[in-house]
Amino acid sequence: MNLDHIKNSYLDHIKICIDSDAWGAGLLRSFIDYWFAYHKQGPFLNSNNNPTWHNNPSSVKDKDALLGMHFISDMAFDVIEQGSEVRLIKEHSIPVHVIQKILIQQNPKTIDDIENILLRFYRLGVLTKDEDDILRSKGLNSKMPTSWDLNDNAFSRYEVAGIKGKLINQ
Repeated sequence: MNLDHIKNSYLDHIKICIDSDAWGAGLLRSFIDYWFAYHKQGPFLNSNNNPTWHNNPSSVKDKDALLGMHFISDMAFDVIEQGSEVRLIKEHSIPVHVIQKILIQQNPKTIDDIENILLRFYRLGVLTKDEDDILRSKGLNSKMPTSWDLNDNAFSRYEVAGIKGKLINQ
C-alpha cells in the first residue's frame, strides 16, 4: 500500500472542493484530517493503515498520537503524563472553517500548493475539556481572534484564552 499515494488522494479531493466550490458539510475536516494522518503516519494510522480520529482521546491509549500533535496545553500535558482520566480534546488550532477560507483566498493551483498551505496552517492542539470550555466562553471555539491574520501565531486563540502550553511538533 503506497501511503503517499493515499495522502495525495486527499489533497486531490481538497483541490476538487476548491475548483468546484462544493465543500459539503464536514468534507474538508475529513480530508485534512486524513491527509494529516497519512502525512504523519505512526500513531495516526491503525494497524490496517487507516486514519485514527483521536476524538475523545485517552491519555493512556492515545498517548503517542497526543504527543505527536502540534500544541499541548500544560494541563493536558500533565493529564497525559499521569495517565489520568480527565477528558481531553483534540482540536484544530486554526479552525477548519478558517482553513477553508485560507484555501479559497490562496487559490492553490496544484496539490503541492495545497499541501504547503496545510503544512503552514493545519495545527492540532490538545486541551482539557475545561480549557475547551474557556475557548467557547470567549467565542473562540470556531474562529480566530478578530485581530489575527495569516502572519500571526497559529495558536493565538490559546493565548487570548490564557491557555499556556508547549509547542511540540512544528
